[in-house]
Amino acid sequence: MKKKSNSRRMTYDVRRTPIVRPLWIEVDLRALRANYRKICKFVGSKVKIIATIKQSAYGHGLIPVAKCLSKAGVSFFGVGSVEEACQLRKAGFKQRIVVLTAVLNKFCDYFIKYEITPTVVDLAFARKLSSLAAKKKKKISIHVKIDTGMGRLGKDVNDAHKFILSLSKLKNLRLEGLYTHFPVADTNFRFTNDQIKSFNEFIKNLEKEGVVFKYHHCANSVGIMNYPHSHFNMIRPGLILYGIESSTKAKLEVKPALSLKSRVIFIKRIKKGSGVSYGSAYVAKKPTYIATIAAGYADGYPWAVSNNGKAGVIIGDKMYKVAGRVCMDHTMIDLGNKKITPGQEVILLGSRGDLQITANDLALWAKTIPYEVVSRFSLKIPRMYKGI
Repeated sequence: MKKKSNSRRMTYDVRRTPIVRPLWIEVDLRALRANYRKICKFVGSKVKIIATIKQSAYGHGLIPVAKCLSKAGVSFFGVGSVEEACQLRKAGFKQRIVVLTAVLNKFCDYFIKYEITPTVVDLAFARKLSSLAAKKKKKISIHVKIDTGMGRLGKDVNDAHKFILSLSKLKNLRLEGLYTHFPVADTNFRFTNDQIKSFNEFIKNLEKEGVVFKYHHCANSVGIMNYPHSHFNMIRPGLILYGIESSTKAKLEVKPALSLKSRVIFIKRIKKGSGVSYGSAYVAKKPTYIATIAAGYADGYPWAVSNNGKAGVIIGDKMYKVAGRVCMDHTMIDLGNKKITPGQEVILLGSRGDLQITANDLALWAKTIPYEVVSRFSLKIPRMYKGI
């Protein structure tokens, strides 16, 4: 018999580890609730809302955001994976949960076990799901996605008719939702209007053959604002839910819910001609103070804002420029002749008084999109919730 070792195994409990590194995210749940109510008022009571909380609620935090929206009256959640759906179920959420992506056949049983609504784009998947549901004596609601121009998931609208007729014959599946997706709603109005028209005609042709879906949805945030005729009876808000407005005709005056903050951890005065950060790409034109803050690209702060010339942060009541390349854990700021004490709060995304840095600002500086900005903030960054 093998003797048990008397050596004590070292353990590491992250819950007892103090938060030393000064970097955190603040999420204003009051703003989130207010945004949701504005969307509800804008579309009217006859339109159902799938609150899109995929990828940890666009970086805001899956469970806290779901709790907030649940209290606000949300009845449908849209997630980006089975894992997120299971997290919600295990946390006790009873709302309908729609997984807004395709899933491999071998994971069908999760939809039955956790009462999750799948997106169906494949007949083999649908048949297996129906078969498993039959064994459990259940009927599973599904949402079917068709492609009207996105070129990503779903049967092409011109070929989807036969596919859906086949789905309608599977006795243990309930055809609840039919949807599609906009690729250029913010830039190509003609194309998007053609999509809406095509989708609407497809719905009517199905209904002539007695195939009726309870819900029809295609409007994302831009669709909600720019194309009222795309609302049908269900919408899928994402960005505007979190207070990030993209290019829209109408303005909802939503408020950003997320702020990214750090602190100055070191200050030094450098001479004219001194280089800052990797590659010495930033050279001081005169003697200046340089502040180092505890945030870098490993945290999700965009490396692409390096040496941008416009990218900045808020310290006190003033904007200061990013100096040199963003590092893995640090970013340097040119303070000019301003003397600042280490420990001073720094706003990388957020507002103070009349000064504001939005996700759209960061996206513009980094030549990316606001979706990427907020969803890339590391989940290791502590999140603090206001207005619970």
